[in-house]
Amino acid sequence: MEHADGTEHTGGTEHTGDTGRTDDMERDVRYAVGLDLGDGESSLCWLPTAGRDQAEVHHRGTEGPSVVTALGRVPAPDLGQSVHTVVIGEDAVLARNCVHFSVNFKNRHGHTDLQAVQFAQVFLAEFFAAHPEVREDCVLYVGHPAGWDRASVRAYQRQLGVMDVPVRLVAESQSALVHVRDRRAEHRDRTGLDRVLVVDVGSSTTDLTVVEDLIPKNLPVGAELGCREIDATLAGLLRRDFAQDPEFTRALKRDGGADMLALVCRRAKEAQFTGKDLRLQELRSGCAPELVALVSLSVERLRQIDVRERVVRAPGGWADRFAAMLTEVRGHLGPPGPELVVLTGGGSRMPVVRELCAAAFPEATVENDTEPSLSVTRGLASIGRHSVNVARFRRDILALKDRTEFEEAIRAGLLTAFDQAKASLLSHLLARAAREDTGGEEDLDELIRELTGMDAVLADLRGTLEETLIPLVLGICRSYGIRDDQFTLDITLPEIIGTTISRRIRALWIMLRGSQTVLAAATRVPQVGMMFLKRMLRGGVTPAKVGTAAATAAVALALPKGAELGARQLIKTTLHHAALDPADVDRLVTDVAEGIAKQMDQRAQEVERFLV
Repeated sequence: MEHADGTEHTGGTEHTGDTGRTDDMERDVRYAVGLDLGDGESSLCWLPTAGRDQAEVHHRGTEGPSVVTALGRVPAPDLGQSVHTVVIGEDAVLARNCVHFSVNFKNRHGHTDLQAVQFAQVFLAEFFAAHPEVREDCVLYVGHPAGWDRASVRAYQRQLGVMDVPVRLVAESQSALVHVRDRRAEHRDRTGLDRVLVVDVGSSTTDLTVVEDLIPKNLPVGAELGCREIDATLAGLLRRDFAQDPEFTRALKRDGGADMLALVCRRAKEAQFTGKDLRLQELRSGCAPELVALVSLSVERLRQIDVRERVVRAPGGWADRFAAMLTEVRGHLGPPGPELVVLTGGGSRMPVVRELCAAAFPEATVENDTEPSLSVTRGLASIGRHSVNVARFRRDILALKDRTEFEEAIRAGLLTAFDQAKASLLSHLLARAAREDTGGEEDLDELIRELTGMDAVLADLRGTLEETLIPLVLGICRSYGIRDDQFTLDITLPEIIGTTISRRIRALWIMLRGSQTVLAAATRVPQVGMMFLKRMLRGGVTPAKVGTAAATAAVALALPKGAELGARQLIKTTLHHAALDPADVDRLVTDVAEGIAKQMDQRAQEVERFLV
């Protein structure tokens, strides 16, 4: 599938660093790992590709399932004075000897900033150290904003190519949608998924994916609208309020000062919207000494600011921009609107998001995810499993052509079709068909098609093959949970079948045309008898042209009836012994098997969305 965000597939994925893949099919691996590399927080989960077990979420120490997307460098004295170790998450935030600290490094990737990749490498290394069995046989699915253009996605892909595991990129809102589907499937609830809009409100972007008839389409909007705008507005207020405070300005100018200010503002915002203690006091006491003044002053001032009213709902503020984006989305969708709007991502916890979505889509049900910060990562892992199972399904379908019963069914069908064509030809010739000659090659082909009943022959062959082969296909479908009515296959036969049969019949026709002429002549002028035949022979129709057996019968019997019997016998004997060339049959079996397998694979790709 081709999506508006520039991703392509096969499931909306960009692929990097593959080995062991076949064409566009996913590797057959034991585990799928999902990594939601967020601008504010990141998470990771994994699941086996076999079975339907739920994804397990990786917990990092005391941070829980969501890890703050922060990167720091701390000295490693055991390795030398100039050597530093990269730390992430709370380890970076609370490293008192941190020589570099940064957050908010997820941007459109047209540059060489590899901090996001460094964070991912450390995060994955920790995970793989705890789960070496996953590291040995897995594929990694990483989310990207749906609004990123192709150039940004591919630049991000190239950067992630340094990872030593196969990496795929998927739009984040599309991943969240898959999680919604999985969650509903667990409760056997598949209603409301015909027209769905997923709104994934993240820190750096807002991702939107619309689904119609189970086919997702990522919308090219929201790439510049994320919740960190709120953080930036708060940071701007603090910079203005403390512009004359020397301790604040000195700390702000230090390495990591601006990043720490952004983190404090984000946590204060989240504390107001969730009502949870986001460890601001711990942040103040645990950060590098040079940044304590900045944190302390910021925390006290932020407690006095009503983030909802003064920042989010302010005229021209974040809520107004979000509402304008939803208006743009309505223009993309057109009527009818979505039946269901699913809100996910950390920003979806703000009540204003639900309020504005309900106003923009009054006919839709608006649904909040219960764990919005984990929707994307769970969906990424699920897409990984789905892709592996789709590849397994397609390989199993393609392998059918190599099964003995598959080839034998095609061979038997071809031989029966040829016998049917011969029988039709015999019937027409013995019925003394009036058309003895033709005006050219095209007329001859049309005559052969008519006398052999080729259209009916090929229709019967198609029906026979469908009756024989489709049960084999449906058996595979059922093993993957695909219902019979979801995999309908109308076999299209390659033209070479009719061409090969017609070519063989053409040779027979040339051989038998003289005998058919005898039948026609004997029928038209029975009262003239042998005198008519002699006149024909004198007129240039030689015994060789008439056919040896027919001519001999004509001379021996000296009667029209004798000529007719001889011609009939020649036609019957010739057609009875006629057969397709074995080499032609082998080629036909191979060609037909390849053609049908290709059709089945195309259909398999169409129904892959039914795989769960």
